[in-house]
Amino acid sequence: MKIAFVYIDPSYQHMGPFHVGIASLIAYLKQGGHECQFFHLLGDTPDEKYVEFLKKNRPDIAAFSLITNAFPHLAPLAALTKQHSDARVICGGAHPMLYPEEVIKIDGVDMVGIGEGEGVLLDLCDRMQSGGDISDIPNLWLKRGGDIVRNPLRPLIDDLDTLPFPDREVMPFADSFDLNFMKRGVFMASRGCPFNCAYCCSPAMKRMYGGEKYIRFRSVDNLIEEVERVTKDFPQIEYHVFHDDLLPMKKDWFAEFTKQYSRRIRKPFEMNCHPNLMDKDIAVMAKSAGCALIRFGIESGNEKIRRDILDRHMPNQRIRDAFRCCDEVDIKTLSYNMVGLPHETRKQILDTVKMNAAVKPRVVHVSIFYPYPGTGAFERCKQEGLLTDKFIDSYYEDSVLEQPCISTDQVRAMKDRFEPLVRTYSRCRDVPAPFDKLGEKLIDLGVLAATERCVLRLKHRLSRGKAPGERISGGTCYAVHDGEVKVWEKK
Repeated sequence: MKIAFVYIDPSYQHMGPFHVGIASLIAYLKQGGHECQFFHLLGDTPDEKYVEFLKKNRPDIAAFSLITNAFPHLAPLAALTKQHSDARVICGGAHPMLYPEEVIKIDGVDMVGIGEGEGVLLDLCDRMQSGGDISDIPNLWLKRGGDIVRNPLRPLIDDLDTLPFPDREVMPFADSFDLNFMKRGVFMASRGCPFNCAYCCSPAMKRMYGGEKYIRFRSVDNLIEEVERVTKDFPQIEYHVFHDDLLPMKKDWFAEFTKQYSRRIRKPFEMNCHPNLMDKDIAVMAKSAGCALIRFGIESGNEKIRRDILDRHMPNQRIRDAFRCCDEVDIKTLSYNMVGLPHETRKQILDTVKMNAAVKPRVVHVSIFYPYPGTGAFERCKQEGLLTDKFIDSYYEDSVLEQPCISTDQVRAMKDRFEPLVRTYSRCRDVPAPFDKLGEKLIDLGVLAATERCVLRLKHRLSRGKAPGERISGGTCYAVHDGEVKVWEKK
C-alpha cells in the first residue's frame, strides 16, 4: 500500500521542523512493507503543489496529522484529496484524538485514528492491501454508510525499543529547519508526562487509557545508538535536542543516560525539565554529559494563576531554586511563559515578567495563551464564556479570549514588550535597596499607563470618524465594545 503523510504547518512559511512522531509512523510502516510518502504543507504552499503531489504519487491512503491550529485547513484539503486522487483519508494527531466526533464529520474524511498510531495504521494498510475488512480495527473510527463505527482503544506500546528508529529520509531531516537553520539533531526518549497541567492534552490522554502504564522510556542503549547513527549521518550537527516532556523524569535512567552520552556522543545537548524535578544531582549529571541548556515552564509568575488556572503546583521559591541549580553548574536556561491567561490582569502578567527578571534565563520564550480543545483550560474558558470564534494559525499572534480584566490589544502589547521589560526589571534588581523596589514601582506604573494608552489611542482614532471594522492599525480591524477596543476582523 502507498500511504502519504500530510502535515499541515501554517506557522512555518519556507522550512518546517522535523516531527519525530510522524517519522516514527513512517519507519513502522516501512518496516511492515508499505510505501510511504510525505508532504509538508507549509503556510505558503499553494494548493497546486499538493494537487501535483497527489497526481504524481497516487497514494492509497492520505494520512493527515493535525494540531488544533491546523484543523480549519483540513476541510478544503480533504476535498482536494478526494477530487484529485482515490485515496482514503484518515486523520490523527492531538486534535483528532481529543475531538474525533468533530473531525469524522468533515466531508472527505473517511477515518480517524485515536490513541497511538503505529498499530492502527499498520493494520489498516495490511487489510486494505489484502482486501480484508477494516471495520473492527482497534483505535479506528470510520464512516460506514450513514453511520460511524467507533472501535475501542488498543493497549499502549509498552516496550518502545521494539519500534524502529524514526525515518529521516521519507520525512527529510536534511531539508528541515532543525538541521539547516538550528544545526541540531532531534530525538525523543520517552512517551508521556506525569503532570496534569490544565493547558496540556496529556491529562486527557491519560484519562483515555485509564490505569495503563502511560509513561514509557526507551532503554538508554537504544536511544544512544540512534543518536550515534544520526550524528554520523549528519556531520553538520552541532548539538542535540531531546523534545521529551521531562528527560530526567526517572533519575536512575537519567544517570545511566548521562554516563553513556558523555562517553559515546560528546556533543552539547538541550532538554526540558519541570521545576519540581530539578535538584543539584540532576544539574550535576546534566552538566557532566555536556548539557548546554535546560528549558523550564514558568508559564505564570503568579502562584494563584499557576495553581487555580493552570493546575501547576509549585511555589515561586521552587522555580527560583530550579534556575539556581542550573546557574551553579553553568548550564544556560530557557523559560516558557504565557500571557493572556484566563482572568489574568496586567499586574499578574508583570508578576511573570518579574519572575523572569529574578531567575535571569538566557532565553525568554513568550506566547499568548491558547485554550486547546480537550484540555481543562479549554473547558473552563468555555463554561465561563471567555471563548470567541476567532481563529489563529499561531499562538504568537493574538488572544482568542474575550474577558473583562484585559483587552486583546493589551495582551498583544504585554507580549510584545515582555522581553524588554524582563531586561528592565533585571537592572532594577542590581540597584541597592531601597531604590530597587522604588524602581520596580515606577516601571509598574509606566507599563500600566502605556498599555492603557494603547487602548485609548485606538478609541481616539475611532472617535475621529473611523467606522468599526475599518482598517486603522497594522492592517487589523477594530471595534469598540463596552468601552474596550476589541479585534473586529482580520483581512
